[in-house]
Amino acid sequence: MSTSFVRFDELRAHIQAALKTARLPGDAPPIYLIRTLYGRAGPSASDEFEHDDNLGEALDRLSVALQRQLGAHGYAPDKGLLWVWPELLDSVADGAEEVAPGVLLDDRLTTDSAWWALDGPDGAGRPIRYTLHSVSGGVGRSTTAAVLAWRLARRGEDVLVVDLDIESPGLGAMLFEAHRPDFGVADWFVEELVGQGARVLSRMVSSPAWTRNRPGRVWVAPAHGRVPGEFLAKLGRVYLDSAQDPWTARLHRLVDGLEAPLKPTVVLVDSRSGFHDSAGSAVTNLGAEVLLFGVDSPSTWTGYRALVEHWRTLGLAARIRERLSFVSALTPAENTDDYLAGFRDSAAKLLRECRDDARVGARAHSPNPW
Repeated sequence: MSTSFVRFDELRAHIQAALKTARLPGDAPPIYLIRTLYGRAGPSASDEFEHDDNLGEALDRLSVALQRQLGAHGYAPDKGLLWVWPELLDSVADGAEEVAPGVLLDDRLTTDSAWWALDGPDGAGRPIRYTLHSVSGGVGRSTTAAVLAWRLARRGEDVLVVDLDIESPGLGAMLFEAHRPDFGVADWFVEELVGQGARVLSRMVSSPAWTRNRPGRVWVAPAHGRVPGEFLAKLGRVYLDSAQDPWTARLHRLVDGLEAPLKPTVVLVDSRSGFHDSAGSAVTNLGAEVLLFGVDSPSTWTGYRALVEHWRTLGLAARIRERLSFVSALTPAENTDDYLAGFRDSAAKLLRECRDDARVGARAHSPNPW
């Protein structure tokens, strides 16, 4: 194994270099590079091709090349190649990224990674979805969701508000004086694991009293129901993948299930702050317009720049750019015009960085390769 220091951030470039020297045959079946939880990467292929000598020799070359390129993040050549059953590769195909023709990189993470899979906008007849997100808490996201729901209802819109900030569930307390529903979002995710999601769904939405005399309706799905119950124990299970689906698919099912009977015209999703995968699902996987909250400070722009750089690396920045809007939070009452001018300049600079992707032609790979 190489004694040179290869950082985790450099692995993609070194993988590309290894692929160039490995000379994989053009008619090879899909090859998977599995990057483990510990950050080591090695090739895998379906065991139905294990006796293909040409492919075996090519994968041996790739194993050697990866060992030379990746340093401590690689495997010894005799330990790096895995022949696995096709069903296992099928199970990771949707989350894998094509890094070269026929070569897919799958990142094994502790949770379903959602920041690199970009779903399209909702189709005709579907409500408009907005996700409210911030890199840090305490910037007025939940307050804005409440005020925005009220304003939209005054205009005659029917609004569904979903509190996905489950770790800090303030939206329900803000909107309900009474009449909180029996269950909340955390209850659904836990009960759905054992097949009881449908029993919870119809009892997790209620309308705050102050919204009932508006031209439009407001429905709220809070983080927890009327009685929190074993809320902390639920939190330890909320973000689990089910036996059938990753968490992102479960979130889709929840939002679709809430929308179906209510038929709102607008859906507001109050996302968890920061870079947790549940926030990634709300930002990139719901086909939503995204309101990014922040203050004009280095911490805000450094956080969002890390996110933009991630999207640029994956070739997604230019596609998601049109969905993003920055919201000035906690705007000072003095020198407001100057402050907002600085905020707009910083936001515009970051959006300009979204125009070009770091890897031209990069894309998230979604079709089943078999």
